[in-house]
Amino acid sequence: MIVNRALTLLCRQHSDPKMFLRAFLLTCSMALLPMGQVNAQQIDFAVGRTLVVDTLLLFNKSQFGIRAAQQLEIQGAQLAEENKGKEIALSEEEKQLTALRATMTAEKFRILADEFDQKVQTTRDEQLAKTQALSTQIETQRNTFLNAAAPVLQALMLEVGATVLLERRNVVLSTNTADITAIAIAQIDGVLGDGSQSATSVD
Repeated sequence: MIVNRALTLLCRQHSDPKMFLRAFLLTCSMALLPMGQVNAQQIDFAVGRTLVVDTLLLFNKSQFGIRAAQQLEIQGAQLAEENKGKEIALSEEEKQLTALRATMTAEKFRILADEFDQKVQTTRDEQLAKTQALSTQIETQRNTFLNAAAPVLQALMLEVGATVLLERRNVVLSTNTADITAIAIAQIDGVLGDGSQSATSVD
């Protein structure tokens, strides 16, 4: 996992590392930043420095993460509709059971009432399990995304000559110029796309 630890790599040697770095980061910065925000400090930020990335933002703003969130939203709406339907059905069954109360002995009614209560509890447990499973899918998708994105991040580090990449939320003090999240999103989108062609989907 790359979320909670640094990725330490050897620097790739270039015939002219500084010129390569300037050209590479200038291209990335002009593609991702508004006009007027590219300056020498941003171009040179990776030289001999520790990089940071916000993996939560990396996922949420990536094509992969956006697709996963959209699919989970659809599944959540479907589950909510299913819950509503089951609630209506149980409510109707309860009314029918109540209407039968006057036609049978207390003992027989108690048996039916207990069976209904058990049915209600079982239904609630089943729907709760579905809700919990749905809530864990986004974390599963995030982990899948980060594992798939790791080679892209490693290649980016090598290209800019960085030796360490840290999770931004684990860094107490840093500077914005060390944050490669925006550049990484563009790089990862170019490689992974929205992930719909991979074998790992939220379905």
